[in-house]
Amino acid sequence: MPENSSAPPIRGLFARRLKQMRIPRGFPTARSFANALEIDENRYTRYERAEVEPDLSLIAKICRVLNVSPNDLLDFTPQPQPASGLAEAAAPAPAGDGVHGALSPRRALAWQLADELAKLDAGQATHAFDRLARVSKIFHEIDADAFNFVAQMTGTPRFSTIDGAAVARIGELAEQLVSALNTEILGSPRRG
Repeated sequence: MPENSSAPPIRGLFARRLKQMRIPRGFPTARSFANALEIDENRYTRYERAEVEPDLSLIAKICRVLNVSPNDLLDFTPQPQPASGLAEAAAPAPAGDGVHGALSPRRALAWQLADELAKLDAGQATHAFDRLARVSKIFHEIDADAFNFVAQMTGTPRFSTIDGAAVARIGELAEQLVSALNTEILGSPRRG
């Protein structure tokens, strides 16, 4: 079935994705999929030709039958938003591998660890913005390579000059961060 070249781009994308997704999911013909949706075959083929768009109820049914999300069907991948501080920690982690997900427990722990480490440099910050900039810089270093950051952090002599409570907080956060990263990568926390 040729696609309607005068269709809006999103409709054309939807038509292509619809066909691409139905075939490997056990619906080799438009008729078989129309039957599964309980609609007329002619109505369905108009969607694959990008002549018309289904209503929201039918899109929901298509997603259920194909076992896909509307984002999958529209080939839409949300772009990560900049970290918003504590709200990031409360938000659910996105689907996917989680290792580089925008919102994950690991990233919340990385922010907390960065915050604790920035407190050690509080004398360098002249106002709140400077401190926030320092936390952000440390966070990005942790987020880029958490294992390496923790390994380098534990090897620095600076921890011998700070009070034991601060070292304990930082150590606990570092352990939680490594555990969260192991959970994301391996699927379960590593036991030592």
